[in-house]
Amino acid sequence: MRNALTLLIFALAVFACQTAKDEFSIKGTVSGVETGKVYLQKLVDGQPQSVDTADIVGGKFTFKGKMDIADIRFLRLNEQDYFAQFFLDNSNITVEAYKDSLRSTKITGSPTQDVFQIFITEMEKLNKDVMALQGKYQTAMSTGNTNDAEKAKIDYQAMIDNNKVYIKNFVKEHPNSVVSPFILLNQMAGELDDTELETITNSFAPEIGASEYVVKLKEMVAEKKKTAVGVEAPDFTMNDPEGKPVQLSSLRGKIVLIDFWASWCAPCRQENPNVVKLYQQYRDKGFEIIGVSLDRTKEEWVQAIKDDKLSWIHVSDLQYWQNSAARLYAVNLIPQTYLLDKDGKIIAKGLRSEQLEKKLQELFPN
Repeated sequence: MRNALTLLIFALAVFACQTAKDEFSIKGTVSGVETGKVYLQKLVDGQPQSVDTADIVGGKFTFKGKMDIADIRFLRLNEQDYFAQFFLDNSNITVEAYKDSLRSTKITGSPTQDVFQIFITEMEKLNKDVMALQGKYQTAMSTGNTNDAEKAKIDYQAMIDNNKVYIKNFVKEHPNSVVSPFILLNQMAGELDDTELETITNSFAPEIGASEYVVKLKEMVAEKKKTAVGVEAPDFTMNDPEGKPVQLSSLRGKIVLIDFWASWCAPCRQENPNVVKLYQQYRDKGFEIIGVSLDRTKEEWVQAIKDDKLSWIHVSDLQYWQNSAARLYAVNLIPQTYLLDKDGKIIAKGLRSEQLEKKLQELFPN
């Protein structure tokens, strides 16, 4: 009887441990707030949607539930104050918030969030350096100091490249964490070609394969294959600033650069002087550019064309990220370029600065 009782107690303890692993608990405090509500939310089609609500009693609140796969969640205080974004997994999570400094909310206990925090901390350091170099470039340009501007531009691009290397390495080093496909999808998937993106996506552990981020990455791979190097560029027709329709296929017989950009895109504007130089150098040899703007207003679009002295073909439907050509080419970051041969086939994409110049030298030898 005693042995049977011992086995029963042991079995119950094991069951309790297994249950704890399959559920999450969020215990939070909001200093300075005695009563109110906290909403646990997730994004649905880009909009926050509440999945649970907890009452604040004496400055404390609690959530309990279960996650099939760790995912991003948000906490909102009452009707408007968001005070936490974190990865929620089946663990015991503690939230410490303060009414007067909600952005300083501290979240502990989630192994998935710990991985994400490592990434965030390092990216904050890297981005400070990027912003400093961007400031140097803008200051040099405004004062007409072209030498300092060129140096800052080179350093800025080197730092951007360094950031990309860090992001890619981080993703590859954490194939078992859902943080990796989240970062890949939001930080650099748009810059990778279909082959590299597919390779990285396929390296993720099977247990996170059902994550919405992995699913979206696989969808992106399929979309990218439609505009892969070697395929015929999808045709589109869009109006120029005068309202005249321009069809991409009408440019057959020339080497064509499709340049996705916008007046509000700082990296695009920084790249424009280099593109202007190359266009002037090769346009009489059969080189053409069609700039597809993701602007929202005609005034800003046309003013940027004028200010940057962009004398090539320009089109836009002024639909921002919903630009029909951008959606056709699965563009989710700019600047983005596609280089087409005389038959309209894609021969390169994502070329900028020295890479674009080198490719044009190959296509137009002296």
